Amino acid sequence: MKAKINLVNISKSFKETGLVLDHLSLQVKEGEFVSILGPSGSGKSTIFQCIGGLVQPEQGELFLDDRKINGETGNIAYMPQQPALLPWRSVLANVLLGQELFQKPDEEEAEKWLAKVGLSQYAKAYPHQLSGGMKQRVAFLRALLSPKSVLLLDEPFSALDEFTRFDMQKWLLSIWEEERKSVLFITHNIEEALFLSDRIYLLSPRPARIIREIVVPFQRPRREHLIKEREFLKLKSEIYDQLKEGGLHENI
Repeated sequence: MKAKINLVNISKSFKETGLVLDHLSLQVKEGEFVSILGPSGSGKSTIFQCIGGLVQPEQGELFLDDRKINGETGNIAYMPQQPALLPWRSVLANVLLGQELFQKPDEEEAEKWLAKVGLSQYAKAYPHQLSGGMKQRVAFLRALLSPKSVLLLDEPFSALDEFTRFDMQKWLLSIWEEERKSVLFITHNIEEALFLSDRIYLLSPRPARIIREIVVPFQRPRREHLIKEREFLKLKSEIYDQLKEGGLHENI
């Protein structure tokens, strides 16, 4: 498959913190769900900032398809850790925001997706009237309905409780299966990475390097009972042991 996002030997440093990314290379192919798994502070968010054009690496190149995008903004859709919904806009208006930035918004399509995720009755509600999980659904729809073909998801479920988080993971996969946009997903949760991903990159502590690339062997669609199966638990334990040996376990 053709790579949608390709990072080649990226290095980035900051005056305050020194070297953050050290000759890091990774790629996300067309329609692929890829996770970056590493400890807090390892440079995961800096990778997103480089892809989004918010910062430029000192070395290396970034490509969208075959086009170099170093320092370019406006190429990807992004969902942060917090929903970041605009409190003065309704749910429907928040969902449409991603489209408004690049094209004429399609209100009918947005209403269709709100119905699919069980939020049609909240279309005219405001963010303060929603639960945490509902806000995350709205934020994801905003990114999904953006005309951009690549989604960057930055630990979007980290603030949720364990049960809501797993429900959101299952929901995310069900929606992603319909659209199959290319996804790069940041997490420090091993189980979450295994349940969601086609491939996983393990990061070293800062400065971040790729210490292992894992092809997740489980078939799609993923079912809830997968997380209890022997092969899943075995791979989860193997990843944990590798991270522990590498000194990454404190924040995993």
